[in-house]
Amino acid sequence: MPLVQVLTAKLPYPILMPGRKDPGAALARITEWLQAVYGPALVTLTLYGSRAEGNAGRHHGPASDVNLLCVLDQVSAERLAAGADALRWWQRQGHKPIAVLSRDEARDAADVFPIEYLDLQHHRQVLAGEDFFASAASFPREHRQQVEHDLRAQLMRLRGRYPLARDGKSLRQLMIESSGTFVTLFRHALAALGEPLVMDKEAVAAAAARRFGFAPEPWLRILRARHGGNDLPKDRAQLQPIFAAYLESIQRVERQLETA
Repeated sequence: MPLVQVLTAKLPYPILMPGRKDPGAALARITEWLQAVYGPALVTLTLYGSRAEGNAGRHHGPASDVNLLCVLDQVSAERLAAGADALRWWQRQGHKPIAVLSRDEARDAADVFPIEYLDLQHHRQVLAGEDFFASAASFPREHRQQVEHDLRAQLMRLRGRYPLARDGKSLRQLMIESSGTFVTLFRHALAALGEPLVMDKEAVAAAAARRFGFAPEPWLRILRARHGGNDLPKDRAQLQPIFAAYLESIQRVERQLETA
């Protein structure tokens, strides 16, 4: 199970708070807080993924994910309790839980979390401590296996959630919420086939459309709505063909990656 899903296993998709502001101030606060709590025991606090590209104002709306990884010299119940107020506050801002690993776990986890570690290798920002992941190992075979597994698992979850989306609002929200997970998996499906690891979500959707042979327009509309735009209608009948194209594109990527 991917690192993010380990932390959000009971949630259908990542936590979203429509009114969430840009997390710059929250990142500064959580960094200062964890440094104060852990001192030299904080090996690194690293931001990774699209938010770590250095263009935080571009294509990031209230639904954008903020991925933080905290590495401590050791992890114990006492250490977790010491940081509980800070970690709880972070989640209350609408962000996913901060992943906490020990130094030894982080050193040995690249083959267990190859998707996350590939993102860490290519797009990271060290907020505190050392650049721990500068020399992280790569595991191409494990990476592809994880992408294939997660695509199928998330596709099944999407199919299971669809019958519950009985009106336009819930169907719209289902596509917006799930698109972040699937665009990450599309990015890594492309990487598994030798394509460059692109972080910009719209660029990923366009590249996946070219590689796997589907129309990019429904994806672009969903992603723009995810970033706060008004590209998606609210009526369920108008949303249905967009969802149909969305679902078919995911199924196409999953099938082609499996057989490539």
